[in-house]
Amino acid sequence: MCWSLLRNEFNLDQLRLRYPNPAHFAESPWFGVLFVLLYRLAIAIFCTGGIIAGGVRYPDTREKWFSFLSNWTFLFVTLYFICATIVTAIHYKKDRKQQENEWNGVASQRDYRSANASTRDEARDYLVANPLCDDEEMLLAGDAPEVLQSTPMSWFHQALWVIYDIASVAAILVTISFWSLIYKTLNNQISVITIIIHAVNSFVIVADTMLSSVPVRLLHIVYPMLYTTTYALFTVVYWAYGGTSPSGAKYIYPVTDYTGRPVYSAVAQLCLFFLGLPLCQCLVFSIYCLRVWIKNNYAH
Repeated sequence: MCWSLLRNEFNLDQLRLRYPNPAHFAESPWFGVLFVLLYRLAIAIFCTGGIIAGGVRYPDTREKWFSFLSNWTFLFVTLYFICATIVTAIHYKKDRKQQENEWNGVASQRDYRSANASTRDEARDYLVANPLCDDEEMLLAGDAPEVLQSTPMSWFHQALWVIYDIASVAAILVTISFWSLIYKTLNNQISVITIIIHAVNSFVIVADTMLSSVPVRLLHIVYPMLYTTTYALFTVVYWAYGGTSPSGAKYIYPVTDYTGRPVYSAVAQLCLFFLGLPLCQCLVFSIYCLRVWIKNNYAH
């Protein structure tokens, strides 16, 4: 099953923000939508509190908070859970309304066909380019494919997917980089805020990947790459205009020391871009495959 998913991943059509069942962005293979809504809301509140606490703890260097990749990434993680909470709430409200209509006998066969007509062509095109895989809940009604979810992929589903792609990969990259390269230079002097931004960030993303039905695409690595490229350009501009770290150093991170070690900085950033990002994307995809495997083998 996972091998079929892997073969499918290298189809260039997977670069597109298309998915046959957008309800997966708000659902869970293990729990009801209400549970997903509640835990995403709790994490969104927690992350927002972490950002506020970071600003309160370091009032003298508050303006430099935005210079760190870890803080950019934690902001994206927070943004993801805020947006995911909103999308889940929208889906939950629609589900409740559909259930009420069914209970009241309002729904009719003609309404069902009308609601699904707009998605049949999209589902048929998707199936032609992407063979059915176990994680995509689809069925064949007669000779025409239909998706189980009657709502087509909306712009906010696509936006949420991009934010998730960036937040998930960047969070793991930040966690691995900090604890393997930067932590040893701090002489074990870390705060609770540091742990939240550099460890809890990955934990909540991995937890959401396992608890929800959000899909992962290997080729969506282009979005984290655009994100890190944007940050790299920011560090160059920041350095060129004389920006400093909170400690007064002429660089944000050692790998952005363009004055003292320009060659090292260039090589290190290229390694992170071409090795670190693909590794993190593969880790996220592996977690996704694990969830699909557990779902198909133990969740029935």
